[in-house]
Amino acid sequence: MEEIFNELHKEFNSETFDVNLNMPYKFWSFSEIKRGDCTILAGGMLTLYVDGTINWRCDIRSSDSGDEWDGDFICYSANDVVLWQEHFHFDISSQNVTKRWDETRGANPSRANSFNEASKLSFNCNC
Repeated sequence: MEEIFNELHKEFNSETFDVNLNMPYKFWSFSEIKRGDCTILAGGMLTLYVDGTINWRCDIRSSDSGDEWDGDFICYSANDVVLWQEHFHFDISSQNVTKRWDETRGANPSRANSFNEASKLSFNCNC
């Protein structure tokens, strides 16, 4: 049976100004997530920039070789309206090695249009 992690409605943590990209952003951070042989270590973070760019960054590992991680982020308004959804995939491949998963998706008009409303985030994932 596939185990699904559903951290529904992770509250919005911060809105600030990113000096690297020179634009406002919001982010959501996560505690440790375990699925089967795989673990995303505490501190994983999804960042949404005002132009609709998103970045998912975490440290990930598996106790078994050949594992892959799939996850879907769903962004909600404060009133639980779905604003956008993105699927991510990572091939862990090596066992007992911590790897950095750092993936950026470029500017996107629909994510940009949702920036002011973006309030909550769910991450449904499995390994």
